[in-house]
This record gives sequence, structure tokens and C-alpha cells, in this order.
Amino acid sequence: MRKGRKYVKPNVVFFDLETTGFDRPIRPVQIGAIDSWGENTFNQYVWPRRHVHPKATLTNKFFTRRGTLYREGEGALETVDLEDALVLFLDWLENLGGNIVLVAHKCLDYDAKVLLRNFEEFNIEYDHVITGFSDSLLASRNLYPEAPSHRLPAMLGEVGLPVRESHDALVDADDCRRICRRMAGQCRFRFLDFVFHEHWYHTLDDQWEWTFPYGVTA
Repeated sequence: MRKGRKYVKPNVVFFDLETTGFDRPIRPVQIGAIDSWGENTFNQYVWPRRHVHPKATLTNKFFTRRGTLYREGEGALETVDLEDALVLFLDWLENLGGNIVLVAHKCLDYDAKVLLRNFEEFNIEYDHVITGFSDSLLASRNLYPEAPSHRLPAMLGEVGLPVRESHDALVDADDCRRICRRMAGQCRFRFLDFVFHEHWYHTLDDQWEWTFPYGVTA
């Protein structure tokens, strides 16, 4: 574990996307985010311009009908259009001060890829705000190899926090934040050393190459 690295005042933000499923185009139906101190939050329901795959509905309880997004047990949700939601999220990140490192559970292989694909598709500039991505799932697998499960709810229990499973983007983002704080402390990392660890951190350029190995149009 490398200690004592220096960073240029990054703003670490934890986020989660509830989405339409794994069939493309993958669209967010909810974007949730929270800063590393748990003080500033973003929570937006999104009209995804497509249906939610039935298998996704079984997990996250979102579905669409006649141009409206619903969640089971809550009824119709107030949404903004997909492109507007992406811009609102980016504006919120910029208002935090920019130089954003986004952290999520399964970030590098899912949430970051979905986010970048949508930004690129709608020609939304983001590289002046986002500088990198960090993955708490990869961190948990590296630091807690004997844990029976590394899913977000299981890791809450593994680090000594109350277990819950919500599939609400803002709740999951906050759970990710609390897990990362605990993992860093229990494994004797300074927080930024934890976030920037080479085994689970990608610069924006790294993540772009990971997301688009054959180019954006491939």
C-alpha cells in the first residue's frame, strides 16, 4: 500500500445509476450522487426515452408506461428528459468545484461506462469537470478477499454497518460512500490514497479507453 501521495484538491463524489438494464442503449432512470462528506446530494429521476427491460424491473422496480416512468409502490415519478438530466448532473458536479473523481460500486465496468456512453452519444462535454473514476467493488475484492459476497449490501455488513438493499440511486451512493470510508479506515489508508489506488482507479483517459476500445462509433 503506497502512502503519502499528493493530489491537486480532487472533489470525490459517490454516485449510482439505476438503469434500463443491460440491453443497449443502456439509459439511466435515476441518477444519485453525494459528496464525500455526505453534505451535498443530487437525485434525479430520468425519462430514458425507451422501456425498462423486464429483468431490470424485477430488481430496481422501475418501469415505463405511455411516456411516464413509474416505480412499484410509488406510482408515477416526476422526471426530466435524458439529455437534460445528464446536463443537470454535470452542472451539479461543476458547481462543487470541478476536478471530480466519481466513485461507484462496479464503477469501471458499468456505471462509468454507461455515463460516458451517454455523454458521448449526446455530445455533452465532460472532460473539464470529471478527472477520474474509482471502483469500490474492486477495492472490496482486493481488501476483503475472504468476504462471502462483495455486493453493496453485503459489504455494509462486512465493514460493520447495518445491512440494507434499496436499489435507490441516492441511497446506494451514500452506502458506497460509507463503505469506502470504513474500508479506508479499517485497512489503514488515507482516504485519497484509497480512492486513487492503482488497482481500482482509472484516470478519465484510462476509462475512456476502457469504455471505447474501438472508438466511440464502434
